[in-house]
Amino acid sequence: MRVALLGSTGFLGEQILEVLSMHHDFEVVLLGGFRNVPKLLNQAASFRPQYVYSPHLEGLSIPFHALTRGKELETVLLSDEVEGVFFAASGIAFFETFLKLLRTGKTIWVGSKELLILAGDLEGSGLLLRYPHLIPLDSEHNALWQMLQLLPREEIAKVYITASGGPFYEWQGSFADITPEMALAHPNWKMGAKITVDSANLVNKGLEVMEAFFLFDIPQEKIDVLIQRESVVHALIEMKDGFVFGVFAPPDMRLVIQNAISPRRLEHPFQRLRFTEFRALHFDYPVPQRFQGFYLALYALSRGRGYPTLFCGADEACVHHFLTRNISFEDIPVILEQVLDQDVSPPQSVHEIQRLFQLGFSKAEALIRQRSVLQ
Repeated sequence: MRVALLGSTGFLGEQILEVLSMHHDFEVVLLGGFRNVPKLLNQAASFRPQYVYSPHLEGLSIPFHALTRGKELETVLLSDEVEGVFFAASGIAFFETFLKLLRTGKTIWVGSKELLILAGDLEGSGLLLRYPHLIPLDSEHNALWQMLQLLPREEIAKVYITASGGPFYEWQGSFADITPEMALAHPNWKMGAKITVDSANLVNKGLEVMEAFFLFDIPQEKIDVLIQRESVVHALIEMKDGFVFGVFAPPDMRLVIQNAISPRRLEHPFQRLRFTEFRALHFDYPVPQRFQGFYLALYALSRGRGYPTLFCGADEACVHHFLTRNISFEDIPVILEQVLDQDVSPPQSVHEIQRLFQLGFSKAEALIRQRSVLQ
């Protein structure tokens, strides 16, 4: 299969390339990155794609067909030269292109939960029912995707998405003292900066509840979250008769990627679970007082279409300003709650979705500037 990979220079993109390098039935015809041009060009030298995309390639002399504009990229992605596309970058870059690709029938692997949330906020729940060629790359949703292919949906009582709890689940200090460096030190997973910060305050898990709702058409009241400290249980499904099915695997995204690209279960060189190393598996619920951002995400979903997109925009701004030390870690849920305190209408178009995301981002930034002036 001829595939394109957007976000190749990030953590997930690197792992996708590692897995693809082991599968010779895949040909990488396009690599897309953003600011890290040296890494992008090193990857291109190894994989020899026909196309390389980055806005920062303008004026460079390189031995590949350089794409520097979004429209150029979209033309190639929609052409017959590309049979499948990996979206590995966080955020909503190329949201409109993503929707166009969904409607072509090409295989689309998505590691950006924001893209899926915005698509669901526009089109409603049940994305996977309408687009069976859409494959989620989050480990929890990959686990649900695997189980839902085997279990009768009408007999499901509840689904559980798991979370490690991040670095601050047992934190005894003030959240005001948490630095970006502390938030980026995830105990179990290696990920990009945005998703790692979101994981530290469990906002990421709230986004994953939104993602599950929009992907699988499961009512919100049937989606629950469990803290699973060892990060080896990725999702659980409880049946009406009380039996519970689960997916167990090491916290290694390469396993998820290999499962997502292959219709068969293949041998691999990655780590495997050694059950005798686990004396116990620990489960708990997120503490409301500690992880307010998680519950605000659930509240945004419960308010209806439009609010998940607004929330995503506000969270994007909050994480950026936390990483640049303009706000503290404990400021993030305060700002998110204030942004959600407004009325929005269900979006009816791509333009309205983009406007809502930008509204959430700009409202959060205005509140952050206001806090800075008051301090």
